[in-house]
Amino acid sequence: MNFLRKITHFIFKFLTVLLFPLDKNLITVFFHGYSGSNVLPILEKIQEVGLYGFKLKVIDFPEKSFKEVKKKLEFKWELYKWIARSKIIVATEGSIKLRKRTIIVELWHGFPTKKSGLMGKTFLNNSIPDIYCSYSDFGSVLRNACLGITGNRYVITGAPRNDYLFDEKGKENLEKILSINLSGNNIVIYAPTWQFKFYSFPPEEFSFKNLFGFDEFNFESFLDFLERNKTFFLIKLHPKVEDKIINLIKAVECERIKVLFSNFLRDKKTDFYKVLNAADVLITDYSSIYFDWLLLDRPVIFVPVKIDEYRKERGWLFEPYELWTAGPKCFDQHSLEVEIEKCLKDSDYFRRERQWILNIVHHYKDGHSKDRVINLLKRLMKEA
Repeated sequence: MNFLRKITHFIFKFLTVLLFPLDKNLITVFFHGYSGSNVLPILEKIQEVGLYGFKLKVIDFPEKSFKEVKKKLEFKWELYKWIARSKIIVATEGSIKLRKRTIIVELWHGFPTKKSGLMGKTFLNNSIPDIYCSYSDFGSVLRNACLGITGNRYVITGAPRNDYLFDEKGKENLEKILSINLSGNNIVIYAPTWQFKFYSFPPEEFSFKNLFGFDEFNFESFLDFLERNKTFFLIKLHPKVEDKIINLIKAVECERIKVLFSNFLRDKKTDFYKVLNAADVLITDYSSIYFDWLLLDRPVIFVPVKIDEYRKERGWLFEPYELWTAGPKCFDQHSLEVEIEKCLKDSDYFRRERQWILNIVHHYKDGHSKDRVINLLKRLMKEA
């Protein structure tokens, strides 16, 4: 199968390079949806101010159907055509390089937390980027442990999606897309990561007893808890997980619990990060969203119920886990409810620990990351 894939790649590369010449003014952007996009803020800014004569092509990868779409020859042909023509490719999940003169600018889709590549837990099957846009020197070191490239390829820009945390009126955006009134209510967002192997899906025997993976969970009691605390509970799962537990998450939707499906956000043309700052508290496990959330200086709760399995399957770059996660750890429903109440009553809960990690992870805390990336693209186009 690997041999066949290599042959197919060689044929597509040969034909597209032969048929489609390089366009020195073309920038191609890979767009992977609205679940925390690092390219959407750039596209919106370009639409607002223009790109000074450069051409722009956006390749839209449907989040939920990409596994099927990428197998279709017509899609692959279209993809390779634009890759062959592009002077610059802006990606968030890797790209393919067909010409030496093409520059791959990698934004990635979050702060590096999972072991991959040279760290030995997973593989990286795409081209090594020419430029990697990083959060900080610390972020560059972590990523380079996996990539192993020269230091001059890293440019510290910050993550463009984090600009939304500074600029957007998240609560108003949330009320608009959900058609609800959130006045006088607390908001808690639960956003776990992808817990399985790279480019794989949950095993068939895997089952979700409840959203948090607790041994026991009383849904009615949790609803009573939310009602007593006047709290809306929002759920944003990884796009790959939604199909596996769609019946479960549909069953929990009610007046105080809402699920932000990937396709729903796409239909509303609203990125998840445009509503993220509406929340008073974040609940997560090992997701890189936690490091972005630090910019808001608000409490976070962790539910690392499968931490040992996660270390084995994916690998966690930060050890010990407890040191780098600035918030309480919950392994059952009672402790989760207790900690939610604490966080809602005291926004300074674990603040000292959060600030310590914030200053290590983020070089910039100003909401202008998209501008730095756009200036980088303009410079690269002029220098070439």
